[in-house]
Amino acid sequence: MSRILGNPAHTCYVYPDFDKALAKFAAAGIGPFFVLDEVGGMGDYRGEQHPFTSQVAFVYSGDACFEIITPNQVGISAYNEYLGRNPGGGLHHIAYYSDDFEADMARMAEAGMPLNLVVDMRDPATGYQIEIYCEPVGAEDPIFYQLMHRGLFDAWFEAMHKAAAEWDGTDPIRDARLMMMAALAAGAAA
Repeated sequence: MSRILGNPAHTCYVYPDFDKALAKFAAAGIGPFFVLDEVGGMGDYRGEQHPFTSQVAFVYSGDACFEIITPNQVGISAYNEYLGRNPGGGLHHIAYYSDDFEADMARMAEAGMPLNLVVDMRDPATGYQIEIYCEPVGAEDPIFYQLMHRGLFDAWFEAMHKAAAEWDGTDPIRDARLMMMAALAAGAAA
């Protein structure tokens, strides 16, 4: 829905086997991968709070950013729900930047694409809404829309994009925390 939400920030694929998924992308010459072995938190999923953890990797190919996720736990999450419908994995969501989640959801509804809120991620200390995941109303096997704010991680994504543009094929799997912390520190110092 780029005509309404703008260009995607990234597309996310959820797979049951993290290493196999990275190998699939690497076979296409895409890299390097920036990996977080355990990302987690507490999210409001379909109206109930549930903890979750997952393995996550980001990788660029040109200006296209891909996210690869494998949930670490058996339980209740948007990722496990997806794998229940699609055991082999595949496209889970398309992420878009948003300045106003409610306004963008209203614009989608006005365009004939009403959305249901599925996941509401908030900062536990402040209640600030960080991101949401929505699904098209009535879709049996939906591709989710992720709406997220610009800001905190922009410098990290720019650093990953630059590293991919300059990649010579070496060191294809990298610890994302190192680049994330350096980018966050540089952003704070600026």
